[in-house]
Amino acid sequence: MPDRSRNGLISGQELYAALLPDFGDRVFSALPPSLLRQIEPNLIDDPGLRQHSTNVGVLSSFLGHCAGTQDSGWLDRLAEAAILHDIGKTRLDPIVLRKGRDVTRADMDHIRSHGILGAELLETYGGDLYALAATVAGHHHEAHDGSGYPQGLIGEAIPEEARIVALCDVYDALRSPRTYKPAFGHDHAMRIILNGDTRTRPQQFDPYLLGLFKRHSDDIGALYRAE
Repeated sequence: MPDRSRNGLISGQELYAALLPDFGDRVFSALPPSLLRQIEPNLIDDPGLRQHSTNVGVLSSFLGHCAGTQDSGWLDRLAEAAILHDIGKTRLDPIVLRKGRDVTRADMDHIRSHGILGAELLETYGGDLYALAATVAGHHHEAHDGSGYPQGLIGEAIPEEARIVALCDVYDALRSPRTYKPAFGHDHAMRIILNGDTRTRPQQFDPYLLGLFKRHSDDIGALYRAE
């Protein structure tokens, strides 16, 4: 990890250089063997999930640092938890995941179960060492205004780490191609996050974190330009 002892923020380029290209691979390979055996075939079949997870880990570490946290141990645990936030998707039907816009209500319920499934995997096979990762997996789709799932938590009732990962998750999803949309550029993604569209509203994010995201927009964009 970059040296955080000096004054000022690390830059997006510094963080990217320090963590990638094998950041996500290191986290996945360190999982308990019993868990890794279950998810590894799905990670191989879905490289997009692996890349998304790594990107969210880098972004979350940077946003956590922007929030004023100087504890490198906490930032490392946050990054690990962020990388594992979507681990529950390895338990989903890949056909449903690839449907894009043609999803039914039952399909959506199935997809939305990935947070709970991920938390259960991490709790069962990871134990106390993966408690934070389980918390993030289970709550990264909660929304600050209470419109999220699975529990509809509001504001600070949502764990701080999950609030950080939630914002970074949406940003990377906007920057990445999906079956229902192309990859958006940084400026387009920031406009959606800050102003909203048919799928995303700024009210779903922690307003303090959203302000930091806007303030450090250039560095966040640099994480992708460095790739």
